[in-house]
Amino acid sequence: MKKNIFILILIIMTVPYFSFAAFPADYNAVYDITEKDGNFKNVSVSATRPIKPMKEFTLTYKFDRPVKSVIFTSNMEMDMGKYEYEGKKVSDTVFTVTQTLVKCMSGRTKWYTKADITYMNGEKSVFYVFYDVK
Repeated sequence: MKKNIFILILIIMTVPYFSFAAFPADYNAVYDITEKDGNFKNVSVSATRPIKPMKEFTLTYKFDRPVKSVIFTSNMEMDMGKYEYEGKKVSDTVFTVTQTLVKCMSGRTKWYTKADITYMNGEKSVFYVFYDVK
């Protein structure tokens, strides 16, 4: 009986650890906007700083051509649940998103924001930016 309880406790303690292990997107330092805004091939991204846990911040995306809509999804380095936000259209080429990110109980700090972009001509693309939330 004690052995079964021990195994159950062990399982309960290790399952959350393994769920934190996978990063849902491939991190690329080129797209890290923790310290400075980024100018990329088809978009530039700026952020209000500092990006801190439990503090609201805004990302502004400026696209090189007209965009119909953008859905933003953010997640931590762990699989803790997705946070989806509809982008606010400022103009045909500028969208903003305001987010509040939680603090990871395991101490990890990597976050990403995924932009699911639909252009005026119906073409779709995905774009990621990364940052450290400390």
